[in-house]
Amino acid sequence: MTRNTTDSRTRKTAVRLATFATAGVVGTALVALAPTASASPAPAAAPASASAYTCHYSWQGSYLYAGYSSTNTTNTKYGQTGNRVIEVQCLMTYWANRVGDSKFDPKGVDGEFGANTKAAVINAQKVCFSDSSEWDGEVGPNTWPCLRVW
Repeated sequence: MTRNTTDSRTRKTAVRLATFATAGVVGTALVALAPTASASPAPAAAPASASAYTCHYSWQGSYLYAGYSSTNTTNTKYGQTGNRVIEVQCLMTYWANRVGDSKFDPKGVDGEFGANTKAAVINAQKVCFSDSSEWDGEVGPNTWPCLRVW
């Protein structure tokens, strides 16, 4: 009887360990999946992500491009949306990270030229231009080259 009791305890312990190990593996797998699950698209009612676009930086000659627009002249300003705005936001994000100063950060890449993007552009213009009349927050023929090489 002692042998059966010992065998029974050993089996119960083995079953508990197997259950615990399985739970640990499943738990680890669920934790590993959690970041993927949280990256899924938000419900339609939720606001868009602040960084809805990925910047693909490349240097062409002495100019930096982010993959959304190659213009160096077209005016891009507050209230506009689209690829040129994404390009501006990517360039500003690049420089904010490069110089380590959040005043150049547009606070996301969403394709909407809002207050944060305008403030970031003005701060860049203050570095690029000594004439305060150039600090208008618009990206045009003078500011594009500044953002692309600064």
